[in-house]
Amino acid sequence: MAARGGINAKGEAVPQPVKVQRYWPGRAPKGVKEYLSSEEEDEEEQHFEKQKETELITSTYQIEISEQEAASDRRLRRLREAKNAGHETSSRRRRHADEDTDEASRNIHKSEGIDDEDEDDITSRRQRLREHALEQRRIEEEQLKAQEEAEKARSEEQQTRKLLKPVFIPRAHRETILEKERLEKEAEEAEEKRLQALEERKKESHALVAEQIQKELTKTVDEETGKVEVDDTDGLDEQAEYEAWKLRELKRVYNDAEIFNDDLLFDFKSRENEREEIERRRQMSDEVRFKEDLERARKSREEKSKGKYRFLQKYYHKGAFYLDTDDKLFKRDYTEATPDEAAHKELLPKIMQVKNFGRAGQTKWTHLADQDTSTKDSPWRQKLKRTNNARDDIDRSRKRRTRDRN
Repeated sequence: MAARGGINAKGEAVPQPVKVQRYWPGRAPKGVKEYLSSEEEDEEEQHFEKQKETELITSTYQIEISEQEAASDRRLRRLREAKNAGHETSSRRRRHADEDTDEASRNIHKSEGIDDEDEDDITSRRQRLREHALEQRRIEEEQLKAQEEAEKARSEEQQTRKLLKPVFIPRAHRETILEKERLEKEAEEAEEKRLQALEERKKESHALVAEQIQKELTKTVDEETGKVEVDDTDGLDEQAEYEAWKLRELKRVYNDAEIFNDDLLFDFKSRENEREEIERRRQMSDEVRFKEDLERARKSREEKSKGKYRFLQKYYHKGAFYLDTDDKLFKRDYTEATPDEAAHKELLPKIMQVKNFGRAGQTKWTHLADQDTSTKDSPWRQKLKRTNNARDDIDRSRKRRTRDRN
C-alpha cells in the first residue's frame, strides 16, 4: 500500500491509503495514456526493422561440413562443435528475440491495431524459423550419430588390432636363404632317390615274375617228357631217418655242453688267478708295490703305438676319462694331421713357418720349447733383477768378511 498526502479537519497533512494496481507484462497499466507520440512510433518502427535485419543475418550464418570429414579430421570436428555451440546461442537469442518480438507485436496490436497482412507475415516468419530450427536439430543429430559410429569403429579397430610379441630365434635355428636352398636341394635329391629305388624294385619284381613263369614252363615240359630233377626220398625209410636225426641231436647237445663247461672253467681260472694276485700284492711292501706299478705302466706305454707330430702340427688333447669304451672316437689317432694343415710346413718360406699364418690369431713363434719368449724389460724381470742385485751385495759382503779373517 502506498500513502498519498491529504488534509484533515484540523488542517494537518495526513497520508491516505491508495490501492496499488497490479502490473501485467505486456499490458499498459491503468491511468496511462493509450497513445504514443509520432516520434515514439518512428523510433519503435526503426528498432523493429533493425531487429528483423539482425535476425535474418544471424540465421543465414552456416558452414557446410561433410560427415566423413568431420569424423576423420580433428580440426573440422572442433569447428563443427563451435558451429553447434554458435547455433545454440543464436537459436537461444532468436527465441528470446521472438518472445520480445511477440510481446512487442502484441503491444503494438493492442496499441495501434496492426492489420491482417502484418500478422500473416509474422506467422509465416515464425513458421520458417521453426522449420529452420527443426532442420538444424536433425542435422546435428545425424552428425552426432555419425561421430558416435566413427568413434565406435575406431575403438573396435584399436581393440581388435593385436601386437605380436617379438621372439628371439637363436642363430642355430635361423633359416637363411642358402639354408633353405640347401634343404630344398636335399629334398629333391631324396625324392629322386626314392623314385629310382621304386623303379629298380619294380624291375626286380618283373624279373622275378618272369623267372618264376620260366620255371613253371620248364617244370611243365619236364613232367610231360617224364624227366625227374630232384630225388625226394622222404617217407621211404622212416626208422632210418629217425635214428639219423637222433644222432645229430645228441652231437649238438654234447657240443653245447662242452662249450658251456669250457666257459665255466675259464671263469673259474680267471677268478682264481685274480684272487692269487690280490694276495700276492697284499704281502708286498709299499716300495716294491710302487716299483711294480711303474714297471707295468712303462710296459703298457711301450705296447701302445705313439704317433709322431709333424712340424707346426696342431695338438688336440683327447682327454683322459672313459677311454675304455668301444667308441670309434676314443680309438682315433689324434697325432695325424688334419686336411686343412699343410703336409710339410718345413718346406714353406721362413716367414710362413708360424702358427695360424694369415689369420687373426697369427703368432710370431713356432715352438716355445726352443725359443726364449721372455723380455728383459718385463715387470717380473725387473723384480728378479732387484733380487739378484741384493744377492750380489750379500755375496760381496760375505767375501769381504772372509778376506778380513784370513
